[in-house]
Amino acid sequence: MISDELRKLIVAQLRAGRSTTEVADFFKTSCGRRTVFRVAKDFRVGAEIKQKAAQKRPVKKVTPKMAARMLRLLTIARKHYSYRLVARMMDLDESTVRYHMNKKGIKGYKKVRRNLIPEAQKETRRICCMEFRKTIRRIDIPDFLFVDECYVTVKKHFNHQNERCYGKDFKLIRTWKKFRAFPKTPLSAMVFAGVFRDGRTNLVVLPAGFRINQYTYREKCLKPMLKGLPGHMDKAKIKFYQDKAPCHAADSVQEFLEEKLPSFIPNCNIPPNSPDLNPLDYCIWNMMKEKLDKHGHVSNFAKLKRHLVAAWKEIPQEAIQASIDVWLP
Repeated sequence: MISDELRKLIVAQLRAGRSTTEVADFFKTSCGRRTVFRVAKDFRVGAEIKQKAAQKRPVKKVTPKMAARMLRLLTIARKHYSYRLVARMMDLDESTVRYHMNKKGIKGYKKVRRNLIPEAQKETRRICCMEFRKTIRRIDIPDFLFVDECYVTVKKHFNHQNERCYGKDFKLIRTWKKFRAFPKTPLSAMVFAGVFRDGRTNLVVLPAGFRINQYTYREKCLKPMLKGLPGHMDKAKIKFYQDKAPCHAADSVQEFLEEKLPSFIPNCNIPPNSPDLNPLDYCIWNMMKEKLDKHGHVSNFAKLKRHLVAAWKEIPQEAIQASIDVWLP
């Protein structure tokens, strides 16, 4: 423990302009170098605090006109403004801006990511969907099979407390045993499934790096799905609906569906850019992702696949039926 007198002597030497090393050499008989460096650090931190206090903006009275300008910049202006930026523009302290905004009930929130769709495109999409629905009879709804694919992403977790290696000495343990690669990218997968009013198909889970094209879509998605259809469904009456993705619209896929499902809806009859027409897009996928979130972190793809299949089976059939019933108003 250093005495107050020695601390004052060290600070006096630092104020005189000497470097920390010179002061440590000067007092090497009285205290250690580490003690001198610690005192020097405290001295510099205190000097910075005093300097910032001296440079603090003077207290400025905020008029109602200034408060209205703050509110306009933060809530109405097209350009993004923060509390700090508004304070700099108006030569005020940031705490002053926060105080006046809190008085007006203004709070800060995190921005939410979403796709910004122009209103004109929304109206075009709505008209296309309504025109398509007019061609469908309500008695045909039980024969509809809606299919779609979706990407699911979760954070990958590595708990080093549960991952251990054993040996007499760490240096003697083999490299492949004591080291584990920790990927920086999140764990993700592509899922494919179909729903109809009385049930659902099996969930197809593919790794994130899987390349989807007309051939892989037919072999890895469509064929497993058709094999898992319930026996009571007549494939000749199934009205197969999918969106206009490039792999869906390929000639080989259309020919395959025409052969296996004669009543499928051809690509030329499906409106472009219309996720509002698929219950998987506007309802089912979100329900599955919510059930997946309760598992928290997932360590590998095998566990992710098990969790996805379990979440898919946990979706109540009543919810699927309700989402299809509202499809045709």
